[in-house]
Amino acid sequence: MKRALFIDRDGTINVDCPYCSKPEDIKMYVDAIDLIKSYRKFGYLVIVITNQSGIGRKFFSEKELVEFNDSLNRCLRKFGASVDRFYYCPHLPEDKCECRKPNGDLVVKAVKDYDIDLTASIMVGDRDDIDGEMARRLGMHYKILTRKNNEKIIKYSECQ
Repeated sequence: MKRALFIDRDGTINVDCPYCSKPEDIKMYVDAIDLIKSYRKFGYLVIVITNQSGIGRKFFSEKELVEFNDSLNRCLRKFGASVDRFYYCPHLPEDKCECRKPNGDLVVKAVKDYDIDLTASIMVGDRDDIDGEMARRLGMHYKILTRKNNEKIIKYSECQ
């Protein structure tokens, strides 16, 4: 079985816009890049688990989301990090779906897709009430990245 770093996207890897959907919206936290690189060094898969209600709200399309994620991953690669897969929930909170964090269906799907051992994996996010709660429900380790708005960031233009 494999180990995975499950990581939130907006507010954890990327500065939360909110409803980030264009590559020029990318502003990556340097500490998140370093975190991804360190877990990769120890053989962890890196899997993003993210709520993206902007799709359900018709702010952007799934195609735009995929383009954003691909651009984010290209930027990460430029700095020696990368994501193996992005799992996202496109639903609104009021839809009460099982894939929206803090529910764990996206993680459960990743576990099946990649044969992941949850007890040897970790969830990293910026919100204890969402990311932390999901990790607790699934019996995973959890680390919160508290943001103070003075963290070092890399802008999309620096990825070109």
